[in-house]
Amino acid sequence: GCAMVGGAKPANYASKAESALAKGQTTKGIALSEQAVLANPRDAAARALLGAAYLKAGRFASATEAYDAALELGDESVPSVLGLALSETAQGHNEAALELLTDWRDVIPASDLGLAYALAGDPQRGVAILTDGLRSGDNTVKARQNLAFAYALGGQWREARLMLAQDVPADQINDRIGQWAQLAVPGADQSRVAHLLG
Repeated sequence: GCAMVGGAKPANYASKAESALAKGQTTKGIALSEQAVLANPRDAAARALLGAAYLKAGRFASATEAYDAALELGDESVPSVLGLALSETAQGHNEAALELLTDWRDVIPASDLGLAYALAGDPQRGVAILTDGLRSGDNTVKARQNLAFAYALGGQWREARLMLAQDVPADQINDRIGQWAQLAVPGADQSRVAHLLG
């Protein structure tokens, strides 16, 4: 009953939450997502939306719980799996993130999968996946820049610089490399994920 205050329907909470999150109103998006879950606790999509809202706010432990619940309720969407992997990575649970990525590797696009592996502590595998994806025709700005970041996370600075140069103006490369050098240090899991999420 308390979840339905004002006569709003669960779907209304979800659509309003999506709208708020799209506008950058994270606090409002979280509140509305929580209302959607309260109104329909067995709705996997509502749980996934709540996970996305928590992830956007940097509430990584809460995001993990919400995404776990969504997957248990039958959500098999790539954004939910990646969201869960990122929230696990941000908390330093790299083994859990790597296991999840391995279980879902056949459905996650290479440009996302490779970077997720690199962020979770396996940059060599990430670089291999991203390189294979580029060779297979996924030669997009996103794929190239994810490969550059994966190179940086693996300490391959020359390769990162060369890949960056394909899409980033020359006068911005040193700044980008400097940012990535700060993110590549051990124990900066949370900062890396926060940087990726903006």
